[in-house]
Amino acid sequence: MVTLDIGSFCARETILVSPDNTVFQSQQLRSLTPYRCTYGYDVLVFVGYGLFVHCLSEQQIIELLSDRNITISQREIGFLGKKFIAYLAIAHRQAQQRLNQLMSHKGGYILHIDGTCEGGSPHLFTGMDGIAQIVLDNIKLPSEKAESIIPFLDKDKKTIRQANCSGP
Repeated sequence: MVTLDIGSFCARETILVSPDNTVFQSQQLRSLTPYRCTYGYDVLVFVGYGLFVHCLSEQQIIELLSDRNITISQREIGFLGKKFIAYLAIAHRQAQQRLNQLMSHKGGYILHIDGTCEGGSPHLFTGMDGIAQIVLDNIKLPSEKAESIIPFLDKDKKTIRQANCSGP
């Protein structure tokens, strides 16, 4: 995999078409950015970490990226932040079986749940293994009331039971 440092660059790609109309493109170049995107994964991750780990404002991220010669709008920062969360959720779903196997192999886990929200927005609830510090699941819920949280916990319990029965 190619590591892309934050910054702009110009790439020139030669696309070859065989006599049977098979198209050959650079997979290495395609791996640098999500499909049909202007910014690479490095910028997407930078924005995601800035927003959700370092609690930076969109304007602060714009300034930090500007220092790295990247011009980006506030609207694009918001869009990349949402895309970061979507990709993170997909990665969690894809890793669910491996996480369950790990928890089973270790003899279980201590579940910590926490919810956070901004203003009137939905609560983001996260279930985390308190020992390994691994996020096991997360979901947006309308409130912290039991009728919202219990289905989230029941789903996780069912998923873990299924993984334990199927074995590695």
